[in-house]
Amino acid sequence: MTTGSALLLELPKVELHCHLEGSMSSATVKALAARHQPDWSWVWNGDIPEHFSFDDFPDFGRQYLFGLSLLRNADDIATITDDLAASLAQQNVRHVELTTTAYSHIEVGNMAPEEYRDGLDEGRRRAAARGVNIGWVIDIPRDLETPDSQVTIDFLESSRTPDGLIGIGLGGYEVGFPAAPYAEHFARGRALGLHSIPHAGETEGADSVRQAVDDLGAERIGHGVRVLEDPVLVEQLVESGVFCEVCPTSNLLLGVVDTLDEHPLTRMIDAGLNVCLNTDDPGWFDTDLMTELQIGTDLGLRVEDHVRLQRDAVRASFAPADVKRLLAEQLDVFERAHC
Repeated sequence: MTTGSALLLELPKVELHCHLEGSMSSATVKALAARHQPDWSWVWNGDIPEHFSFDDFPDFGRQYLFGLSLLRNADDIATITDDLAASLAQQNVRHVELTTTAYSHIEVGNMAPEEYRDGLDEGRRRAAARGVNIGWVIDIPRDLETPDSQVTIDFLESSRTPDGLIGIGLGGYEVGFPAAPYAEHFARGRALGLHSIPHAGETEGADSVRQAVDDLGAERIGHGVRVLEDPVLVEQLVESGVFCEVCPTSNLLLGVVDTLDEHPLTRMIDAGLNVCLNTDDPGWFDTDLMTELQIGTDLGLRVEDHVRLQRDAVRASFAPADVKRLLAEQLDVFERAHC
């Protein structure tokens, strides 16, 4: 059966790969800029654009860092969390695992850890009121925080972490910043009971994924699309059940693929890999989860495929048991009606 937009909207959904700071739309960036009056001449000539565009990953990084610089207090953090939750609720997304970068706020932005935590907690409460459950992943930005830095892991080991914390991640630009040197950080994070959810196999090849699995104990991989370059590693991920969070629009805009028609999503599925569709940085990339699911449909996914991917995403999530149970029941109802 083909999948129309109405069916995609009705489909109960989860999202496992979305950056809180990357959810800031142009309108949000402009509103925060009006509040804080920053200088953006080092990022754009003229006004802040209505729609963001990027020449490459480093160019994206410059614009993204400008957005981060606008998050200066707990209210800013809570506001962007609630703005994202409103969009997710409209798309029938009921659970999201949001990555946020403590280092950028505490070390670079000089925000007190308690204020950062309070903003996340308030934003999570507002999201819950909209029917959206949030789990937090706090990541190390590998291109900003060197392996000998202790800022992120010290925060995770403190008593100042937010409610709903589920994982430790590794984000940032892969090229020249391998995963293996962060093995101790991830070992300490796992000792806290946190799940290992690093980015890998996006701007670097399959060896980046191998390091994430072998050295960081990855349970899920952010992106992972280049794992197909190594058939042996593909088989390892299939057998171990390591899950890949696939973000087509992000891959297109950051030059991982030249066209969406070339995207490896269906080849990953055909290889037996467990995957789901995600937005990565929906504000900066002018996308949402409905758009990403439609891309999956354009690549050949049927309604029953979307249901299966959502079931797989629910199982791969670290949502509370009651949230997983409710989502499974909602997917059962949807499947009986439409498959």
